[in-house]
Amino acid sequence: MEQIGTLARAEIATNLAALKVSQLNDIMRNCGLTQGTGKAHKLAALSDFIWSSQELARRRYLDLHQHSPPTLSEAHIELIPEEVVSIDIGFRNLAFAHVSRCGKVLDWRRVELLAEANFEPWTLASVVEKFVQTELPVRPASTCTYLIEHQRFRSQGSAAVTDSVMVNNLIEALLYANLRHAGAHIVAINPMQVSTHWGLIEGRGSLSVESHQSVGDKAEPPTPQRGKARSKRSEEGHAGNVASLIARLDGILREQKQQTSTQYTLIQQALGKEPRRKRTTKATANRDLDVLIQKGSKSLGTLRETRRRQIKKERTISIVQSWVLDSLSSSKTLTLKPGSHMKFPAAVAEMFSSEKKKDDLCDCLTQGVAWYSWQRNVVDVLDQYGSTNTTA
Repeated sequence: MEQIGTLARAEIATNLAALKVSQLNDIMRNCGLTQGTGKAHKLAALSDFIWSSQELARRRYLDLHQHSPPTLSEAHIELIPEEVVSIDIGFRNLAFAHVSRCGKVLDWRRVELLAEANFEPWTLASVVEKFVQTELPVRPASTCTYLIEHQRFRSQGSAAVTDSVMVNNLIEALLYANLRHAGAHIVAINPMQVSTHWGLIEGRGSLSVESHQSVGDKAEPPTPQRGKARSKRSEEGHAGNVASLIARLDGILREQKQQTSTQYTLIQQALGKEPRRKRTTKATANRDLDVLIQKGSKSLGTLRETRRRQIKKERTISIVQSWVLDSLSSSKTLTLKPGSHMKFPAAVAEMFSSEKKKDDLCDCLTQGVAWYSWQRNVVDVLDQYGSTNTTA
């Protein structure tokens, strides 16, 4: 078995070796993988991933059909499970979505595991165990994959590790332990890959201050300055650029909130309910930015990151609300892919409409749908670059 794996990885690496780094990056991005640096690293990581995916597909085929696959392609298609359970971790606001391959939302809810951060091992263990046994759908590895949002170790770039971050990391580990004990197949999901997939990150790249310079414009050469004067002017210039970016982000946020609010009203109307009063959109006044500029770029940087998170939250909610609206106006269900129809039963749509904290529900659902999209790309990669070696 180990010898076959070694030969298979070598074969896959050979199949990939002719590709350029940019092509390897495209494959990894389309499969939801972190790209890393250096061609050697990419080849090794991608070869391991392709072989382990082939092995999982073969095992699933054998479990479902009780005989070896007639062709590798027929085995590869079984990599895409019938169901996924996508989990967004939070000790106060854990959310999960149970979604079928055809796009139907089977279960979708938010759960409070703990009212406050708690580090008692017995308490945490019993809470997570109870959640897995009584609330989380438990399915065999042959038909279902569990997607767990990989937790960060820092909060919003802070050097300090907050209590909530520590508790969420402990819950993540306990979820893995309980689900592995139940024989589940688990995949860790990098939330940044999901955000990139849906285009949720704002204010970087195309919206950076530097990118707004016209193509034909030439940058002014820096004026020679000395010592503290140069440092102070440079700091003031940077603060002014960040403040300008924040002003643009405020405009984007206002538009996004208006769109989200309009979608919510339409969902309420489709459900035959009276819409609640629209949310007011709070923006940063110019005088507030002036005060922050005086405090320095650090305060502005904090506000900038807050705006980016708020825009990401609103965009995620908007994506899911568009799916719910589409489901309420259509009876079709299609194989999951970006922009496809999804099916929300009436009770599920009503739950989502009445839920005050929609962002956690939306995070777990967009994570699951993105992963299904990646898996279809993975099947194509297995067919094209996979090993012909077999363990059967």
